[in-house]
Formats: sequence, structure tokens, C-alpha cells
Amino acid sequence: MIGDFLPIEEEDDLLSLNIEYRFSSGIHTPEASDCITEYKAVLYAGEYADNSLNEYAGEMDFKIISLGQAEAEGFSIYEMFDTYEYTFRHSQDFYDFEKQTLKKSILKEFPDLDFECNRLCIIETIGIIPKFRGKGIGAKVFKDLVWRFDNCELFILQPYPLQFEHPENKKALLPKLDLKKFEKNKTAAIRSLSNYYQSWGFKKIKGMKELLFYCPIYKNEAFDNIDMDDY
Repeated sequence: MIGDFLPIEEEDDLLSLNIEYRFSSGIHTPEASDCITEYKAVLYAGEYADNSLNEYAGEMDFKIISLGQAEAEGFSIYEMFDTYEYTFRHSQDFYDFEKQTLKKSILKEFPDLDFECNRLCIIETIGIIPKFRGKGIGAKVFKDLVWRFDNCELFILQPYPLQFEHPENKKALLPKLDLKKFEKNKTAAIRSLSNYYQSWGFKKIKGMKELLFYCPIYKNEAFDNIDMDDY
């Protein structure tokens, strides 16, 4: 893939990490689907992501959705979200297609978004391999994402445990995560994962059963307390 190389320079005596953000773009006349950009962020332990001696530590898949761009170009918002099954399925929970705006429950929680919300980020997958767990790396990766993509007014995530992914949807990442050791009870696993993401600053919103939200416009103590230096 073609994309940005954006290192996290976080070093101490034990661990140095960096992230490579990747995306691809076709050259053609823009259409509604081009207002959604797929990214993969690959995490490495080592000084530089492009050094073959560095160790793979995990990855994150996410999409940047340019609502403002779609509106400016006169594209159908419905058609834009319908580019991917994942974005369309979840957009029905948080977006009012009839009124062409975010749902009332979200605007009640984040009223400033009623005036401007040009870009959304939907995080699909976050996975840290066993060797690097327990160091708060997932939270740091999320905080770096928010900092790098600071033009996004809303970050959205579904706390769905990867051990319950349908076999047809399994990605190359999953065998590396040793998911057999994870919680076997689905309800308990979702509750635990939801609480974990809320410790990063994500919020539950009434009426939104499957999704969590983080809006960087508002001060968030949990997010601010993510220490980017301490491992």
C-alpha cells in the first residue's frame, strides 16, 4: 500500500515503538466511495517501522469518513456509507439519513457537533500480540491516532471481542493474538472490552447499544491521562 509513515517516538530502557499508517488511493474522477479512506496502522517494536529487524507488535484497521467533502461534492451520504457493509451497518445507528445529520442522542452528548462534523473515524480492529500486552499500548495507539488525525471530530468504535468473529471474517491478524486464552462468555467479554475502551475516554451514549464514541472537542480526563511515555 501507499501511505504515510508516522513514527511514535516513545523510548525508555525497555521498549521503543513506532507506527506506520498505510492507505491507498485510486486515480480517477472522484465519487461517493472516495469520501471513505481505509487505513491500516501497523505497530512495530524497534526504532523505525521500515527496518526489517524490528518486531511486529500489532495493528489497527480504521476508516476516515469525510462527510464535509461528500456534502461539498454533492454526493449521496447514503451511497457513501453504503460503500462498505461495516460502515453502512453502523451508520444506521449514529446517522439520521432523513435529516442528514448525526442522531439526536449523539448531538445531545456532543452538542458542538450540531454545528460542524466534517470527518468521522470508525475503528474496526485493534490487536496487540501477547508479548506486548499489559503495557497500555492499545491506549497509546489510540491517542496517537487522535493526534495524527486531528481533523476528525468524532471517533467511533464497536467493542466486539475478536474471539467471536465469524470464521468467514477472520483476518490474518487473528491467529497471532492467541484468542483461545480470552473470555469464553460473549456477554462478559463484551462488557469487559467496553469498560476497557471507556478507560481510554470512549463514552457510552443512551440508545447506542453497540457503539462507543470519543469526541476530541471536549475535555476528557480518561483520554488525557493516557501516558505516552510510561511502559
